[in-house]
Amino acid sequence: MATFKELLQLSFKSEDTEEWLDVHFTRPIGLVFALFWNRLGIHPNVITILSIFLGIGAGWMFHYMDIRHNLLGVLLLMLANFCDSTDGQMARLTGKKTLVGRVLDGFSGDVWFAAIYIGIVVRLWHQPFPGTELSWGVLIFLLCAAAGFLFHAPQSSLADYYRQVHLYFLLGKKGSELDNYRQQRAIYKQLPKGALFSRLFYYNYANYCKSQESRTPCFQRFFASWHQQPPAKVREQFLQGSRPLMKYTNLLTFNARAITLYVACLLDCPWVYPLMEITVFQAMYVYMHRTHEGLCRSLTPHQGYIFDYGGTLDTGGIHWREVLWQAYERHQVPVTAQQFREAYVFVERQLGAQPLVKPDFTFRQTLDLKVRLQLEHLIEQGLTPSAIEQYHQTIVDDLYALTKRETAHSLTVLRQLPDVPKVLVSNFYGNLSVVLHEFGFDGCFQQIIESAVVGVRKPDPQIFQLGIEALGMSPEEVTVVGDSLENDILPARQLGCRAVWLNKRINKEI
Repeated sequence: MATFKELLQLSFKSEDTEEWLDVHFTRPIGLVFALFWNRLGIHPNVITILSIFLGIGAGWMFHYMDIRHNLLGVLLLMLANFCDSTDGQMARLTGKKTLVGRVLDGFSGDVWFAAIYIGIVVRLWHQPFPGTELSWGVLIFLLCAAAGFLFHAPQSSLADYYRQVHLYFLLGKKGSELDNYRQQRAIYKQLPKGALFSRLFYYNYANYCKSQESRTPCFQRFFASWHQQPPAKVREQFLQGSRPLMKYTNLLTFNARAITLYVACLLDCPWVYPLMEITVFQAMYVYMHRTHEGLCRSLTPHQGYIFDYGGTLDTGGIHWREVLWQAYERHQVPVTAQQFREAYVFVERQLGAQPLVKPDFTFRQTLDLKVRLQLEHLIEQGLTPSAIEQYHQTIVDDLYALTKRETAHSLTVLRQLPDVPKVLVSNFYGNLSVVLHEFGFDGCFQQIIESAVVGVRKPDPQIFQLGIEALGMSPEEVTVVGDSLENDILPARQLGCRAVWLNKRINKEI
């Protein structure tokens, strides 16, 4: 059975994101409550609802001017925070995470501070403005409204976003609640019209995500450039730069705000609290935001590559039509160049029109099928039937060995570019992922864009546009590497990309 210390550790989000006061005070007390309530069978959502009422009560206590009521407000807000800590710790320990819980967790803190701002407004409305005999009146309402809506809310939401981003890079998606607008909006659109509660949640949550993303353009570009999965070196550099900012995410959530509030109310100058939101906390927010965006900007690659596959990575810059013809010549298949060319074009059209290549076909199976179909077509044109058995296996073995040598060389080159985003764009048959795995290309590319999957074929520039979007870059920052002038180089240049024509010899009609 786990000890209290072990359970406490398991209930943390991470050591990087836990504040000293939480680690040594809030979380231990929250865990005691969690274990107690869990034994009673109380769901975390019930505890969150309790925290809402405690927070409202705290806000009302702060509208009084005497120490006794203010101390009671401090106690109630601390209890609300213990409950907030408890529900999260219980959810992490027991796995009791629900949609309602997510709604309540975000809603509860907003209600606490709304009640606190209302309490301050009621308290100061008829009180004299410092140094004058004039009452605060509407001025305190405007000050609290500005502090709450224009400063507190953006500060808290971005602090939470940066914390979730850090957890994503530290622990992966399972250890983080990092979501995005498109994903949440898609969920909202798929929900039935009758699911009013779920639709309301996802509609608002999608917009919440959108507001976070709109304020972090450099992070969004960094994230998109690596397709959300940067290499280990870049991920560690990000964490090193993000880790010092976690103290600001904590300061901008609860503890620093609460301590400021307690002191201001107990000293009978509650106007100091909203003023701190607008000045000191906003300065923290600006520093945190600028530093995080600068970190992302420094780690965002300014060059990405789009690679072709067939004729580029698997033959080293020789078009497959010529590779096949050279094999026919080496093994003295008794056909002319024109006969072979007609057979090659016929089979390629046949494979494009019919799903003869299955999604689980290896390259060898694909090659075997193509050579067999070519020879069968040539037989129809006059080649002796025995030619299939005579040449088929020999040609397949020859070309498969050549492909293994060339792909091994291509892998060596790609591994020299570990920190450069790379996307693969290829006219292929729907089994490219299997072929890449066969030759060891796993993990080399952030995304594979295959014509049979996306429904667009080269030389249509749109298939390269998909690659540019996958890299999250402008066309000027992308270099396309391919063996075909017509299919790779010209469409890439048309979009504004740089292009490298990998061609061991000028392609010629054969």
